[in-house]
Amino acid sequence: MSAVGSGPMAGRRRGLLHRGPARPGLLHRGLVAVGATVLLAGCTVGPSTRPPLATSGAAGPVVATTTSSSMPLGPGGPGRTADPVTWGSCPGDIDPVDPATRVQYRLQCAEVDVPKVYTDATAGRLSVAVVRISGPRTPADAPPLFVVRGAPGENGTDRPASVAGSVSPQLLDHFAVLVVDLRGTGGSVAVDCVSGQNSRELLAPALDPSESSAGTQLTELSRSLTFDCGDMVGPELSDYSTVLAADDLDTVRAALGSQRIGFLGQGFGATLGAVYADRYPGRVSAAVLDGPADPSLTADKQALALATAQEQALSSFATSCPTFPGGCPLGADAAGAVRELVTTLGDVGSASTDGYEITGGTVLLALADRLGSPSEWPQLATALAGARSGDLDALSAIVQQSLGSDDIAQQQSGRLIYQCNDSAGRLGGAELAAAAKTAKATAPLFGPFDIGRLGVCSSWPATETALPAVRAAGAPPLLVLGAVADPVSPYSSVRSLTTQLASATLLTWQSGTHGAYPTSACVASAVDAYLVKGTVPAAGTLCPP
Repeated sequence: MSAVGSGPMAGRRRGLLHRGPARPGLLHRGLVAVGATVLLAGCTVGPSTRPPLATSGAAGPVVATTTSSSMPLGPGGPGRTADPVTWGSCPGDIDPVDPATRVQYRLQCAEVDVPKVYTDATAGRLSVAVVRISGPRTPADAPPLFVVRGAPGENGTDRPASVAGSVSPQLLDHFAVLVVDLRGTGGSVAVDCVSGQNSRELLAPALDPSESSAGTQLTELSRSLTFDCGDMVGPELSDYSTVLAADDLDTVRAALGSQRIGFLGQGFGATLGAVYADRYPGRVSAAVLDGPADPSLTADKQALALATAQEQALSSFATSCPTFPGGCPLGADAAGAVRELVTTLGDVGSASTDGYEITGGTVLLALADRLGSPSEWPQLATALAGARSGDLDALSAIVQQSLGSDDIAQQQSGRLIYQCNDSAGRLGGAELAAAAKTAKATAPLFGPFDIGRLGVCSSWPATETALPAVRAAGAPPLLVLGAVADPVSPYSSVRSLTTQLASATLLTWQSGTHGAYPTSACVASAVDAYLVKGTVPAAGTLCPP
């Protein structure tokens, strides 16, 4: 258990969900030996949509180089520099015990200074918090494994034990888990610019921007959000994005004294890992990308892929509803009951007892949050049934829980700035309405809704660090995870990104659950073998439900 109290993070402002440098090293000397791939227990080989992995070799990092001494370079260059990190104790409000497993970890905390603008040395610096997490058998000189799960700021330095609990004990026997507060999220680097009223409106989004009243609502909300955030942050509003967060991770790598790092990301975290591998291919030992987005797609195409996956998940939810304990509380036609509820509440809605306005958009937010977690479908069905009877509290609780309970507006701020700064496109007005109509033809319920959520960025200033298409040329073999019916990270996008990455292998899970690792035993076995032994699963490997 780490000492607590007056460490380098003491006194930092908490505000999200809960609140000697490592010796240079690689993940494991045999990390990317690919020579003979193995068929994992519980997995099968199915058809592949991409060429077989072409890189192979003996023990040691395998990179695409012209000489043994050269390092493959990406857009970020050879890597950042930083003063060595100084580890200390962690603040007393950071719990070293994972609430889910009750395992206690050893925590070390530090802060690393990073440039606000990497192309302008005069722009000042930010201080990002870092936590190093060790298990009972983690070697003192264990190499770092960066873990980023969920949306920006969702799993930061305020809950490191929960992050460590999301990786297997086998990994903690080899690596120290690193958790970093991404710029704009968590503690002193957080941007908190969503006002109370705007926060409530984000929890009751418009259903269909092709309807004039909804389009007007989105336009006004976008202007208000842009004004508030611009007024609070000023011209530095564009200094927060996934590209810059990837540069920060490399600055932390340099502060650790590590030549290369391992990475394990889920959802947004997986997208961040892909961007990092693209910008710094020579600094990657291994990277597991669990449900990444495809940055080459425009925002409207990403939204349509998401809406299509959500419609399919809603159908699966309705089919499963009669099997829930006590039967289906939504009746014989669960999907029809959901659509009726959305229409009844509309864009006006009714207030829950906690004062939140619950609209049809709130219903879709709750579905978007829980459809990727089938184990929580009975609870979701009960909340939806309660809303049909006029009890809106359970539904209100679901959408609030999706953002954490400590500071909802701050969590919304982090997600907003990354969403808007990661995309160069701005959809508003007639263009947004037209895109919503097009999406409605493919995904009648979620199509216009997901397109409409892009409208919050319509007034946002232009960005210089929008997500590019990524290839990660020269990186070692990368492992991408995708679930075929994931309504949070659409499989079509995951598969598309895999084909673009120069050295990626896709491991497919036959499931509708978001987050394959460590939920699937088959996937967990493959990931652990990849990170610890360098074993890459055969192309086309399928893990059972």
